[in-house]
Amino acid sequence: MRIWRSTPLMALCAGALVLAATGCGDDTNTNNNGSDTLFDPDATFPDTTTGQDTLTPTDTLTTDTLTADTTPADTQTVDLVPDLDPPFVESTTPADGATNVGIPLTVTITFSEAVYAPTIATQTIKLLDFNGDEVPGTPVLGTDQKTVTWTPTTQNQQYASPYTIKVLGNIITDLAGNKLVNDQYFTFTTANFPDQDGYRNIAAMYAPVIYSAVEGGTAPYAQVPTKLDSDGDWNLANNKDWLTQTASSIIPSVYYNVAETRTHYFIHYMLYFPWVNDSVASYAHGNGAVGYMVTVEKARGEQGERPIAVHGYYREQQLEENPGFVTTESGLVGDGGVSDWWADAEFAQADLFPEGRFHAYITARSHRACLWAWDEGGSFAKCEWPTEVENGNKLVFAYKGGSPTPYQKQDSAWPKDMSEISGTPESLGYALIPMLSSLWPRRFEAAADQLFPVGSTFTYQPDTGHTVGAGMKLTSKFIDPVAADPSSYGRPLWAWGWAPNNVPTKPDGMTRGQMGIDPAWYLWERHKSSLKANGLVEYSEADGSGFSIDYCFNGVANIDVRVTDAHCH
Repeated sequence: MRIWRSTPLMALCAGALVLAATGCGDDTNTNNNGSDTLFDPDATFPDTTTGQDTLTPTDTLTTDTLTADTTPADTQTVDLVPDLDPPFVESTTPADGATNVGIPLTVTITFSEAVYAPTIATQTIKLLDFNGDEVPGTPVLGTDQKTVTWTPTTQNQQYASPYTIKVLGNIITDLAGNKLVNDQYFTFTTANFPDQDGYRNIAAMYAPVIYSAVEGGTAPYAQVPTKLDSDGDWNLANNKDWLTQTASSIIPSVYYNVAETRTHYFIHYMLYFPWVNDSVASYAHGNGAVGYMVTVEKARGEQGERPIAVHGYYREQQLEENPGFVTTESGLVGDGGVSDWWADAEFAQADLFPEGRFHAYITARSHRACLWAWDEGGSFAKCEWPTEVENGNKLVFAYKGGSPTPYQKQDSAWPKDMSEISGTPESLGYALIPMLSSLWPRRFEAAADQLFPVGSTFTYQPDTGHTVGAGMKLTSKFIDPVAADPSSYGRPLWAWGWAPNNVPTKPDGMTRGQMGIDPAWYLWERHKSSLKANGLVEYSEADGSGFSIDYCFNGVANIDVRVTDAHCH
């Protein structure tokens, strides 16, 4: 568009440009006699010495609002370039992909240019939680008209969880009316729960010695628990190839998680293997996982802190086993024997936890979660001792204060026994990795190149009348790029189930995920008999005795009352 301007006033008024209160206001003008007449550009004006209101032909007016240049000229042109560029999100805080974001949350979105205020509203700027539900909050546009601050109206955000900023396209506009193109998403992860050092110390205190059997002739021999991202990414679809084709060193690692009630600690240990190399094709699978839960009774009165039980977990096709081992001192088994009380074996504490730690045994190829002390005598067929173990083919791992020992190839081959490792160590050290700050925030990463297959979800359904974790929607299994039978796969610890085939049924109340999501209730429901509803005594607030199912801390179920519950101190 071109705007023409003549600087003399008469030419300006003749051009019908509107000037307010300058003697040529609208289409009329008031003369000295007060009569309204049309403005005549050819009229003569009295001399200024008369004191009357006059305007000589040499007087000029400039109109800065119509031109960028105020230099007088007969005519001048100005090109006005229309704004056709849509706005876009220039940055966010937290940034896309940010981790360890503190709670309570405050979110800012900065646009590339000023935006139209009425288009900034709760309908156009949203924060979505890990379930995809909207978090209540209010967006406020700053004075620069570019920065929006979003603040939650309630402070109930969850730690160690993914959140997504959603900015709606085709509604938000700039001042020229250009719309933001398409919806835009930015994801970040909140920080872990505070005060976790004590739980790490507890996990370290009871961390198991791990015996991993290796069956000769089945390559590779790398039966080593390690990190899901040992290859440098969080894509489980390529981990088997990394192990068999690329890796020359593996860092032994074990994931852990701790929940606490008023009376007990529940420590989970998850062992991940990139490849479960079973010779039976329908059993072999990628990204396998087995695990254990150790129950520790807190110190009370004259009784010091002590471990009382170990429960294992492994999966083989449709079978999910939870072998259970208890101490004699725990009182979990009464008259009727271990089988009547839904336990697999009972030991004196000193035998089940020599030097305070249990000794795990992972079978060759099938990777079943067994117990070294229990299986040494061959009492459980599913935890057989292959000839290679009797001949010494096994790898041993132990927690050594957080200093893992790399397991390395020797002459381009993986050692199948400790005697083949340089220096012939008694064991290799492994790292303890907090599940809450590593795997748990990624629990919804479901895609072909992530952790879980699309659609692999379940809704946690607790026992009747119980509410901990009720309705949680969670992923149920790891990606499996190997299995010939799609029923073979590893599960994360929040999806461990129990469907044993060595007993006709299982105790009422046992549901998928209960061991990881609500471990106190799992233990309470697990050990009952035909003679008695429970081997445990209900908790008494009066003297602190018995078994409590009330959590002081349970990160998976988003419970943390350590500060407010006096019974947790």
